[in-house]
Amino acid sequence: MSSTDDSTRGTNFSLLLGILAFTVFSNVTSVAMMGPLLVDMSSGLDTTVPVVAQLVAVSSVAWAIAALTVGPFSDTYGRKPVLLIGTSLVAAGSLGTAVAPTFAVAAGFRVLAGIGGGIINPTCLALIGDIFPARRRAMSVGTITMQPGLSSMLGIPAAAVLADFTGWRSPFMAAGVTMFLASLALFVLFPPYQPQATGLSLAKRLRHVASLSFTWHMAGATTVARMAFGVIITFLPAFLILTYGLRTVEVALPMAIVAVGATLGPMIGGKVGNSRHRLTAISAALLAATIPGLTIFLLGWGMWPTVFMASLFGLLVAPVPTILAIVCTEAGGPYRGTLTGIVSSSNWGGTAIGAAIGGILIAQVGYGSLSFQLAGATIVSGLLLAFMVQEKTVARAHHHFNETSP
Repeated sequence: MSSTDDSTRGTNFSLLLGILAFTVFSNVTSVAMMGPLLVDMSSGLDTTVPVVAQLVAVSSVAWAIAALTVGPFSDTYGRKPVLLIGTSLVAAGSLGTAVAPTFAVAAGFRVLAGIGGGIINPTCLALIGDIFPARRRAMSVGTITMQPGLSSMLGIPAAAVLADFTGWRSPFMAAGVTMFLASLALFVLFPPYQPQATGLSLAKRLRHVASLSFTWHMAGATTVARMAFGVIITFLPAFLILTYGLRTVEVALPMAIVAVGATLGPMIGGKVGNSRHRLTAISAALLAATIPGLTIFLLGWGMWPTVFMASLFGLLVAPVPTILAIVCTEAGGPYRGTLTGIVSSSNWGGTAIGAAIGGILIAQVGYGSLSFQLAGATIVSGLLLAFMVQEKTVARAHHHFNETSP
């Protein structure tokens, strides 16, 4: 039995998974809740909706950079200290945003929160790969990756309701307090164990993981798929508010329905995560998502058909990060934190790119152009997975990472 098995004997994995899920839920909510707040924030910070939307982009860029570089540190020094640093940064960044007097100050605090956010999610996934029993890993990863959808179903509508009654600053204050509570729970309940790797060489680890084309094919597919996610979470609430004359609080129910698909998708991904056909399944789902993607912003069928199509789109796209995260926890070995960090970086790098491109398209063309962005993203990502990421390449990656000592 390994030292990791010895040190985690007696761990309540269900309780630990619940705390990790709560942490990721709070983390994602602190970024994604800006969607329904954009209109109010643009007024409060004396700017426009496309400009305020860049707060999503800057926090996502910071998230992507942090996720890319945090893996070697958590591989070497263990997940707990790294994870607590991340939760502390998100708490500070959220509280700072709540009191920011100007757009520039708000941008600075969103960068801080983005850095912390980029630390949290890949570290949680790497921890599951480290200590959870193999039979529980796929569904445990699915539980973590469903938190963005659950955040959209519960956290973002709650933020919209809170903002409608008390102003847009109060949801950021609540997010900061919530993340502080998550930090306390992790500090008390996190199990002790020894990391597999010893010694830190950031460049060496990144170089070893990056030497496989498999890594970049996964990262590329994730980036493009998450561009679509960035468009949905950033612009769909504002689109519903401006197109159908909703108040901020009235967008809560439609966005909760949209989130049903994004919540069920990772659960499906967790169920099929151990299947031999898992990669083929998500490729087909991405290509099928092109159809609802084209209708969301373009056809103008009315609010509820738009909401239904957005939910269907989320159901088809959301399994992608779940299944690729399962692949990372299986194949990464002592490089698990570094590998999951690169994929998480791709997740939020794609979100940032999607939000940035979407803002430009809205300013220059209009909201209808976002449907073409969604369709293009799903086609490219689906084809990349279909032709470049296969089970035999996963097996080669497992050998590459587990047969070479860090």
